[in-house]
Amino acid sequence: MKKNKDHKKGFTLIEVLISIVILSLIAVITSNFLKSSIQSRDLVSGKSQAIYEFNLLTSTLTNDLINAANIPLINFRGDIEKATFIGGANSDSFSFITKAITKDISSKDLVRVEYVLENQSLLRRQYYAASPANPLEYIETMLFEDINNFQLEFADKTRWFYAWPQGPITQRQIPNLIKVSITNNQDESFVWIVNPNINTVYE
Repeated sequence: MKKNKDHKKGFTLIEVLISIVILSLIAVITSNFLKSSIQSRDLVSGKSQAIYEFNLLTSTLTNDLINAANIPLINFRGDIEKATFIGGANSDSFSFITKAITKDISSKDLVRVEYVLENQSLLRRQYYAASPANPLEYIETMLFEDINNFQLEFADKTRWFYAWPQGPITQRQIPNLIKVSITNNQDESFVWIVNPNINTVYE
């Protein structure tokens, strides 16, 4: 009997097992590579968002303080406060009067602004007047999210304080320097100091 010369030999069990092992190794390597790529993308995205928020807060706060008006604050009842700038660690906020920021251009109108920490977010609230009557009427901008720790410090020409004003003289002044320290939920720290460049004292 003649053998069929066209008969093709199939894969052996060992060859099949070797192929499965090789494909498994390729799958594991590809999976790890994809996982690392996703983690790297998320890390870069998170860093970019934190830097964006830092730059937004820095530029907004600097603009507000450079254009600040050294005039007494008036509370929502219409009473004159004994301060042109009010801030403190206990309230996690600070308020002062500055030129309004609009969507188009900076306005010459003076308004009260407040930077306040609320629900782990630092917010900027711009009221519609320098002496607003309604504490609930304002434009709110979220500047920094996911804050784990927030600290304010204010300086005259010689010392740093955790609250402002500090006595009769500083009641008539904007702080010479303002330090804002933030730590986010990823334990990244951001610290910057703003110089308002306002040296006048109202009479």
